Amino acid sequence: MMSASLKSAILAMLARVLDPLARMMLEAGIGIGEFVTVAKSAYVRAAREEGRRAGGEIKRPNISRIAVVTGLTRLEVASILAAGEAGPVAPDRGRQRAERVLAGWWNDPDFHDESGEPAVLPLRGARRSFQALVRLYSGERWRSVTILDELLRVKAVRQLPDGHLKALSRSYATVRWDPEGIASVGEQLAEHCETLLHNLKDPGHPRFVGRIVNSRVDPRYVPVLLRDLRESAEVFLTTEDSSLNYVGHTLNKEGGAAAAGSPMRLGVTLYIFEEDDEEASEGEAEEKESAPDRRAPGVRAKARRRRRTSRGSA
Repeated sequence: MMSASLKSAILAMLARVLDPLARMMLEAGIGIGEFVTVAKSAYVRAAREEGRRAGGEIKRPNISRIAVVTGLTRLEVASILAAGEAGPVAPDRGRQRAERVLAGWWNDPDFHDESGEPAVLPLRGARRSFQALVRLYSGERWRSVTILDELLRVKAVRQLPDGHLKALSRSYATVRWDPEGIASVGEQLAEHCETLLHNLKDPGHPRFVGRIVNSRVDPRYVPVLLRDLRESAEVFLTTEDSSLNYVGHTLNKEGGAAAAGSPMRLGVTLYIFEEDDEEASEGEAEEKESAPDRRAPGVRAKARRRRRTSRGSA
C-alpha cells in the first residue's frame, strides 16, 4: 500500500506537470470536460495494459477489475472500451515527416554526391530527386512541395537559382502550433515521461537521464550561455545522428536478412529550459511550503513564538 507521503508527492508532481498543459489547453479553447474525457480513456487504456502484462485479459478486458482500479463505473469503462475497440489511432512514432526527409538526405548514400555529402537534388524525377526522397522517407507521394516549403521556412534547405535544392542543416525544429507540431509535443512528452517512470520502477537498469541547472544565473550572462549551450547541443546531435541513423544500423521495412527481432526505437532529446526570476521564486516558495520542517521540536517552538511576537508588535 502506498504511503500518504508518497501519494502526496505524486499528486504534487502531477499538479506541476499539468500547469503548462492546462495553459496550453486554455489557449487552444479546450475545457475541463474534454480534458476529463481524455483522462478517463487514458486510465482505462493503462488499466487494461496492466492486466495484459499481469498475464490476463489477453482476449477480453476485465471490466469489473478496470472499474475498481480506476474509480470509474462499470458502465463508463464499458463505454470507453466499446468506443475504442479498434484501438486508438496509432501515432507516427518516429520523426516528423519533414525531419525524416531531411535525415534521409543526410544519411542515405543513394542521395549523396561523390564526396559522401548530401547531393544537390532536382525537385522532380524518378530517381535522386527531392520528389523521390520525399516518397521514400515521408510515406507520402504527393506532398513534396508542402515538405519543401517547410524545410525552406526553417532554412534547413536552400533553393539554388537553377531550381535545384541543397541541404544546409541536419536539424529541424518540429514543435509548431499546427496538427503535426502538436503531435510532436505529445510524442516527446510521452517519451520523456516514460523514460523517467522506467527509472523510478527499475532503478537497477536505468536509462540515461542527465540534467544540469543553475537556479541563480546572472541575467547579463544568459545570452552568451544560451548561445554556447545551443552550439554544443547542435554539435552533439549532428555527430550522433550520423551514427544512430547510419543505414547499416537500420532495418528496412522487410526486416532484413540479419534482423534479430522487431525494430526498436532508440533516440536522444536535448532541450534548454528557461525561467524568469518570478517563476523560479514561486517554485522555490512552493517547495519550501510543501517540504517537512526538519528542525528540532524546540527550535520549531521558538520560531513559532517569534512569529507570534512579531505579528503582535506589528
